[in-house]
Amino acid sequence: MGVVISILKILGIILLVILAVLILALLVVLFVPVRYRAKGEVPAEGNPHGIVRVTWLLHLASFRLEYDSGKYENSFHWDFRILGIPFRLKQRAAVPKKKTETAEEEAETAITEKTEGKEKPEGKEKPEGKEKPAVPVQTPKEEPQVSGQKRPDEAGTVPGGESRTEQTKDSGGWEKEKASFFTRICNKIHSFFDNLKKSFQNIRYTITRLCDKIKRILDNLEYYRDILSRKDSLLVMGKVKGQAGRLLKHALPQKTNVNFIVGTGDPASTAQILAIHGILYPVIGETVHISPDFEEARLEGDFDIRGRVRIAVVLDVVLRIILDKKTWRFIRQLKKEEMTNGR
Repeated sequence: MGVVISILKILGIILLVILAVLILALLVVLFVPVRYRAKGEVPAEGNPHGIVRVTWLLHLASFRLEYDSGKYENSFHWDFRILGIPFRLKQRAAVPKKKTETAEEEAETAITEKTEGKEKPEGKEKPEGKEKPAVPVQTPKEEPQVSGQKRPDEAGTVPGGESRTEQTKDSGGWEKEKASFFTRICNKIHSFFDNLKKSFQNIRYTITRLCDKIKRILDNLEYYRDILSRKDSLLVMGKVKGQAGRLLKHALPQKTNVNFIVGTGDPASTAQILAIHGILYPVIGETVHISPDFEEARLEGDFDIRGRVRIAVVLDVVLRIILDKKTWRFIRQLKKEEMTNGR
């Protein structure tokens, strides 16, 4: 009995250790922040470059994105590592563009060079004794004309006589052509009025559809205006707005250092940029510094931005929104779904 109890104690201790490790890992994932940093430079001469780094738990997992149009072929280079092990696609450095030939093209060029290098063999003369004798050409014999018999010409008429078409034409042909002419005119008039009738019907159908669409749009606008003006909907939208502002405030950079020299070549437009900077000064403060250049068009400077995001805060914001029944009721009303079971 004592052995069984000791085994159960050992199993319980192992389970507690496993549970403690899981809880510790969960707390680490939730509360250890994901840090990000963006750093770059726009020089007066040369290519602009920048680096974005995202790290977690002392670089246990890291992501790096670099931009440099003169260094890499596609201007971008990214690198993802877990425990120092890189996971990335093969990316080539930028090289000058050259015309490369495929294997088939190289084989074809080699064959053409070989054939051009060899001299063409001279044609061998045929031996005189093997020449074939010329075959005499037989001309067709003309048939003798029988005296008193006339040959018909190509038009099917006999010299000195009337044509066959004139002989076969009867007196009622003109009347048939006249009747067919009037029939074609009547058919054209009838088809014209039919097409006119169809066009009017299409116009009427188009106007009817347009009026129906306008009516549906007006009904939808009235429906959504009624929903958005309700007290419950206003509470839901206010809650979503507050939580989104909380998340944005948490994710904003904590350290920002931006210094740029800006000039558009036009003093008026440069002054407008400074005016926009002055409007945003209560939000950005002294972290963004802009020096104007009213004489030349230029953009020069550097930036360094740092911040962090905790998954626990993001998860808390999302859960506060999606676990509220009023949120789902509001979504169903926007989708025009029927309410069931009072939910």
